[in-house]
Amino acid sequence: MIEFVNAEADPMDELRRWLEEAAAAGITNPAAMVLATASPDGRPSARAVMVGTRDPGTLTFFSHYESPKARDMGDNPSVEGVFLWTPLERQVRVNGTVTRVTPEESDAYWSSRPRTAQLAIAATVQSSVVDDYGSLIRRKAALAARMGDGEVGRPESYGGYRLTPHSIEFWQGRPEDRLHLRALYQRQASGNWSFGFIAP
Repeated sequence: MIEFVNAEADPMDELRRWLEEAAAAGITNPAAMVLATASPDGRPSARAVMVGTRDPGTLTFFSHYESPKARDMGDNPSVEGVFLWTPLERQVRVNGTVTRVTPEESDAYWSSRPRTAQLAIAATVQSSVVDDYGSLIRRKAALAARMGDGEVGRPESYGGYRLTPHSIEFWQGRPEDRLHLRALYQRQASGNWSFGFIAP
């Protein structure tokens, strides 16, 4: 039998292994995940976010709490994320629910960000309509001038989300015969994971 994931392992450990292998292969932004959400009327929306695997069983990402995706997740916390590493013929789908991280966790992440990123985030409202790109540059410059060398505080409207997976699917392409490998881990009521292969 061809084994491309460990059936006995925690799927989050397998995901971390795949992320490490993608990074080692030189994949640009291997932690970029396409996050799909849905509005209250069922309209889907997707965009890429950068995720971390700091916690053993969850994924974390950060965003403006007033963004379209935040509004979607506030109404419907069920989401799906997709990692795609085309050069490796690999894909991972993560289906689950999101909750906000604590303010302390958001503060810790904010402190780790470069100052220029902090200024850009604090000076703008994600996805809001702007007159022109120059207005964004002016807003950031004005904030930088006001702050001087002072600390750029995290806006209350910016923080993190934790994605707790309910299912994780690993896909390994086999271009030679098109019998692609797919394995699905599903969380059971007990908290344990079931494992099974599914057809390509």
